Amino acid sequence: MKQNIKLFLSTLISNNSAIDAGRKKPWYAAIIVFFISILLAVIPSTVIELQKHGDKNFASNTYYAAEATTLFAKDVANGKFGDKLLVYKVDKQSTLLADETVSAYYEFTVENQKIGFAFQYCNNDERIEYYSNAFGPGTSENPGANVSYILFSPDKVYISLLDPSNPSLAKRVLTLPCIDAYKKVGEKDIVNAYEEGSSSSDTINKTWSNWKTLIKNFYNQARLRNAGIQLAVSSAIDAVVVLIMGLMVWILTRGKNNPYHLFSVWHCFATAFWAALTPAILTVGLGFLIQSFASMMFPLLVGVRVMWLTMKSLRPDGSGYAAN
Repeated sequence: MKQNIKLFLSTLISNNSAIDAGRKKPWYAAIIVFFISILLAVIPSTVIELQKHGDKNFASNTYYAAEATTLFAKDVANGKFGDKLLVYKVDKQSTLLADETVSAYYEFTVENQKIGFAFQYCNNDERIEYYSNAFGPGTSENPGANVSYILFSPDKVYISLLDPSNPSLAKRVLTLPCIDAYKKVGEKDIVNAYEEGSSSSDTINKTWSNWKTLIKNFYNQARLRNAGIQLAVSSAIDAVVVLIMGLMVWILTRGKNNPYHLFSVWHCFATAFWAALTPAILTVGLGFLIQSFASMMFPLLVGVRVMWLTMKSLRPDGSGYAAN
């Protein structure tokens, strides 16, 4: 037992131990280590995706979304759309009932530049596509209106913000095909988000705070979906990379005069499985430190580890690992 633990720990830093484990330990031990490595490797990218919140997209610059949503919320509260904008439940899921007459457009002037912000209810996905093309951003084929917009459908919310300093470039901060998107947060929902303050700026702050809370709720379903996709894609990529590394070990030991050509295909793959554990552990730490690189950390590190193993311990001259 002590020898097994010692060998297991030594595989984390010793190439020769990783080769020994691949050749001499049971096949199922290598498989277990392989799956543990993949599990560890995907932790940072999955956790980072789960930590994302819709309202964080508006942390730096709202591009007049705060002012526009306040005006829209006030119009809703004042009955501009009557009872055409209504949140109700179907099969325990909140949805939005309206028609395309629920439409609003607000314009702001900053340094003699007009900035547009549109709100539009859409009956289906085709109408969402129609309005997203109509509002912008503009292209050579379709000039568009170059305005920011928030589109609603019975169960979806699409938000696109345009930088006023460069309106031809869209900052699509949120695209939210959400289930139960219109669920109340506390006492607020999309119909009663307006909140009067002691001044116009206080009203904007309070109403926008309500909207950000709702947007955060909008994003919850999309966040879970995105995290699941991230988990599946990262796991598949990491597994394929480790398998490629095992294949590479086998190819590099196939030389006729290579003393390691006696390694079977399984021995080569098992060696790569054992060698993958250290990169996986490093990925857990470094992935959270360098979050923008988290998903690519493991493929890079496992590639470096296996290349180092083959060059140091599986040299063609036989001066590395002592095969027996």
